[in-house]
Amino acid sequence: MADTAVKVSGGKTTKTTTRLMITKMVLENFKSYAGPQTIGPFHKRFSSVVGPNGSGKSNVIDALLFVFGKKAKQLRLNKVSELIHKSAAFPTLEYAAVEVHFQLIIDDEQDDDAFEVVPGSEFVVSRTAFKNNTSKYAVDSRTSNFTDVGLLLRSHGIDLDNNRFLILQGEVEQIAMMEPKGKTLPGDSKAKGEDGLLEYLEDIIGSNKYVEQIEVWSAELDTLNEKRIEKVNRMK
Repeated sequence: MADTAVKVSGGKTTKTTTRLMITKMVLENFKSYAGPQTIGPFHKRFSSVVGPNGSGKSNVIDALLFVFGKKAKQLRLNKVSELIHKSAAFPTLEYAAVEVHFQLIIDDEQDDDAFEVVPGSEFVVSRTAFKNNTSKYAVDSRTSNFTDVGLLLRSHGIDLDNNRFLILQGEVEQIAMMEPKGKTLPGDSKAKGEDGLLEYLEDIIGSNKYVEQIEVWSAELDTLNEKRIEKVNRMK
């Protein structure tokens, strides 16, 4: 999400646009990753995680989902403790942890690779899973909870409510196969069935919050138009 920051240079004050980026991730004992493993640094615009089947690419996305509050079943598991790495070399690990490192940056419009870090904007969100199927959150190594982590991430535009910041495997085809517009349920002009592409896009850009009020105003406009036509006909 873009935000505004004030920058003072040469006695002049200017407003610049900032945005949040992930600099790196640190996975420790998480699924296929034994011990601490650093993934990154990431590019400010585009990064690609590549590798053969079974190399752990999907687990990188799972690590993000874990930090962003997803439950075990949403990570294709039955319980949180199954996130802890287990192998012949590491059979009794006690926990799995993921750190996601963030910072606010100001893009250099003249250079696709360059940017300036907003001073003091770096922060780290982490989540740790334990063998007793509990987990805990932390922000900059201070114990936190999902509510506070959610407020922090939402304040920077991360859409935890609808997960539009992560398109998972298989969802691209699902989106492409959507109907252009959602349909109402049979026998009910107001009850909506499955959303279409229009509703999906409205949800992403946030305009869906105006739909209900638009419908109210449209009905009011229709009523006023009917009154206008009646008065025009009487005048004629």
